[in-house]
Amino acid sequence: MTTAPPKLSRRAFFAVSGSVAGGLIVSYYLGGCTGTGSRRAFKPNGFVQIDPDGQVTIWAKNPDMGQGVKTSLPMYVAEELDVDWASVRVIQANLDRAVYGGQGSGGSDNTPSEWNRLHQAGAMARALLVTAAAKRWGVAGAACETEPGFVVHRASGRRASYGALAGDAALLPVPATPPPLKDPSQYRLIGTKVRGVDVPSIVRGVPLYGIDVRVPGMLHAAIERCPVHGGRPARVDPARAQAVAGVRQVVTLTGLENPTHLRPGVAVVADSTWAAEQGRAALGVTWDEGAGASESNDRLLRRFRELEAGGDLKTIRTAGDVARAWRAAVTRVDLTFEQPLLAHATLEPQNCTAHFHDGRCEVWGPLQMPTSGASVIAAAVGVPVEAVTIHITRLGGGFGRRLLSDYAAEAAVVSKLVGAPVQVLWSREDDTRHDYYRPCGLHHVRAGLDAHGRLTVWHHRLVNLSRNRYRRATNGPEMTEIYGLLVPVSGDPKDSYDPDLVPTRIPNCRLDYADVETTVPTGAWRAPAHNFNAFVIESVLDELAHRGKVDPVMLRAGYLGDQPVIPTTDDNPMPYDPRREQDVLRLALEKADWRRSLPPNWGRGWAAHYTFGSYAAVVAEVSVEGNRLAVQRLVAALDVGMPVNPLTLEAQTEGGALDGLSAALFGEITIDRGRTVQSSFDGYRLLRNVEAPNVEVHITPSRAKPMGYGEIALPPVAPAVANAIFRVTGRRITRLPFVQAGFELVAPRSYG
Repeated sequence: MTTAPPKLSRRAFFAVSGSVAGGLIVSYYLGGCTGTGSRRAFKPNGFVQIDPDGQVTIWAKNPDMGQGVKTSLPMYVAEELDVDWASVRVIQANLDRAVYGGQGSGGSDNTPSEWNRLHQAGAMARALLVTAAAKRWGVAGAACETEPGFVVHRASGRRASYGALAGDAALLPVPATPPPLKDPSQYRLIGTKVRGVDVPSIVRGVPLYGIDVRVPGMLHAAIERCPVHGGRPARVDPARAQAVAGVRQVVTLTGLENPTHLRPGVAVVADSTWAAEQGRAALGVTWDEGAGASESNDRLLRRFRELEAGGDLKTIRTAGDVARAWRAAVTRVDLTFEQPLLAHATLEPQNCTAHFHDGRCEVWGPLQMPTSGASVIAAAVGVPVEAVTIHITRLGGGFGRRLLSDYAAEAAVVSKLVGAPVQVLWSREDDTRHDYYRPCGLHHVRAGLDAHGRLTVWHHRLVNLSRNRYRRATNGPEMTEIYGLLVPVSGDPKDSYDPDLVPTRIPNCRLDYADVETTVPTGAWRAPAHNFNAFVIESVLDELAHRGKVDPVMLRAGYLGDQPVIPTTDDNPMPYDPRREQDVLRLALEKADWRRSLPPNWGRGWAAHYTFGSYAAVVAEVSVEGNRLAVQRLVAALDVGMPVNPLTLEAQTEGGALDGLSAALFGEITIDRGRTVQSSFDGYRLLRNVEAPNVEVHITPSRAKPMGYGEIALPPVAPAVANAIFRVTGRRITRLPFVQAGFELVAPRSYG
């Protein structure tokens, strides 16, 4: 059984050609191609290549930062090609807009967005191989089928390997109609546990990362930036820096209008990283600190409170009469939450290597968004985007930090100024003090139940720093900050639907927003906005259930309903479905054995959230004795549609849960006099191995279209832990991190 092929745009088509070795290459083009007849031109870095010896090469178009797309996306191609995974070699593709279209990783979008395209690439290659075999044998193509790596004609018993057929297949014209795709019931590879293709190289220390790049004649640069956010160099005295052995040049970066593209600074360029760092330490710079020198966490919090209390907020969505419903509510909850700044703390600090020459810029580095990065680099050095070449390396962590390409622009500008290839490497202190932080803010929620325990009113007021505002985007400061928040459904869901919001049946529901301008740099942090918005929502719901003595699952079912309220469309084939969120919560509770009694001073809490098309729930078990807090166990349940690679999904769930736990326990960046106080891991604390609980992962079986899972498990963790703390202590945590409430984390222990 097969499924109908997806609809392709009028500009999308396949090109087929022979490889240098006499094999077959299939590329999915979004632009044009040259050549005619059966010998269409091709880019040698198309999606799939089959060589005469049977070697199958699949190019991974998007960057891998640990989320596993270098393995899972090629699995799409291999599945439809019907090839043994052991014969597949995966190569990271360079940036190539003509072949791959957009290239980047963010918003847990790779898994769903590439599903049709890459399946079709594999299916096209398989169809051409079948046609080649049928012609060779003088039989109908419909009489042939495939087994992993072979075309088979059952009636005659003939078999031919893909390698033997590759040369003939390369001469065939592209079929006018895309071939049908496999029915999921026929999948051999998708849904199985496949080890990451880079794991052996990572274990052996093979150079894979941007920090490993070496280019002939490469110099090294360390950049001094103003310690006050928003400042710039006023006067530079390079003499002492230039006196350091190995230092070649000192150059000034003026920055770009958008501070997320390139910030001002002074680069010391040397023969080695050590010499560059020593030269930077000797550098004399007088800074123009600008207006940011008076900024601080306390000042920001005062402005948040004043703005929220003043009432001058923009209403994003409203229904009913929230003021009247609030007064009429039998059970009422009125809570204010404080959201701290967070750093990304990627284990590989920011770095990039660039060589500007002959009006072109060649770049090697860990870019999370190579397509947009090329535009940033081009603007920084003043060349057309077509003059930028990017070689994508593996990323040593992204978490949203490398959505921005400022470090690549730095390398490109410095290379242009000194006339040589240059590697810019940030120190850990650079990375902490000059990050683009998760926005801080203040949430005020009033919610109430009626006499029957039904949620009748929800009024959410959010004031924070907007990363949209900071990067000078024109589509509204709220657009990056309200993901995952509860809103009412309008009379026409199509008019009011936003895939990043959660439509509810709360009859009196209102969402208000305002932002505060600042020089403090902000950006996306893993599960942007969801990461704290989930904490607010799930904490309020838990408080409502406690005060109203309402079953938390029934409370959720009441305001979410039991049917999707948003219609399925071509643009959004997987709209929010409240049943799936409720189901993952039930699964997590069941697997956690939540009715089982716990030892004294132990408690359970739970939370669920919808993030970028997927659903996750977490049950946390904690113990609290005095101020000693131990997170004993985390049980996570997920619904991400069809699980493409369960091994990667398990790893991402474990990693995401512990990442969320680390941030909830310790994460906070402090601004004082416009400066970041923390500088490394001694001040910006991370969870340690001995402190980490066991994370149990339960995946919902599904045939639905697969959705992303790189960020899904993180949002429910903090509220689940906070709700568990409440069970033990009766303390409702409304400000993160938990250590600010006086807790000391201790290692977990097991119980019988």
